[in-house]
Amino acid sequence: MDLRTRREGGAALLIAMLMLVLMGMIGLASMDTVMRDRQVAGFQNLAQTALYAADAGVAESLDILRGEVVGNALTPGDCLTSTLPTTNLNNAISYRADPAAPTNQICMLASADPCAELDSSIEMGQPIYLNTLWNVRVQGSAPGGATSRIQAAAERCHAFNN
Repeated sequence: MDLRTRREGGAALLIAMLMLVLMGMIGLASMDTVMRDRQVAGFQNLAQTALYAADAGVAESLDILRGEVVGNALTPGDCLTSTLPTTNLNNAISYRADPAAPTNQICMLASADPCAELDSSIEMGQPIYLNTLWNVRVQGSAPGGATSRIQAAAERCHAFNN
C-alpha cells in the first residue's frame, strides 16, 4: 500500500466527521428556531383569545343596553347603573368591565336626531324617540396574563317624554 493512499483515507474520515458535526449543529439550530416559533404562536393565540373574550363582553354589554329602561333624567355623560359582571368562560378565560375606565363601562355620549324608523309616528303628548350614542368599555383576559381592552360606540333608539 502506498503512503499517499493511506493519508487520503484519513482525510475522507476527517471530512465526514466534520460534515456530521456541521449537520448536527444545523439540526439543533433548526429545533431551536421551531421551538421559538411555537412559543410566539402560543403568545399570539393567547392574545387573540383575550380579544375574543373582550368581544363577548361587548356583546353582553350591548344586551344590557338593549334591556335597560332609560329614563328622561339621563343626559349625555351619565352612565347606566347596570354593570357588566365578571364572567368566566372556560379555561381561565374571562371578561369584565374595563378596570381602567374612569366611570362605569356603559355611558351615554350624546343624544341626536329622532329615530328614522319612528319619526313619522310621533304625536303630541307621545314620547319622542331619539338616537342615543353610548360608550362601552370591556376587558378580556386569557391564561398567562394576556389581556385585551375594547372601547366601542353603540347607538340605541329610546323614548324621551315631551
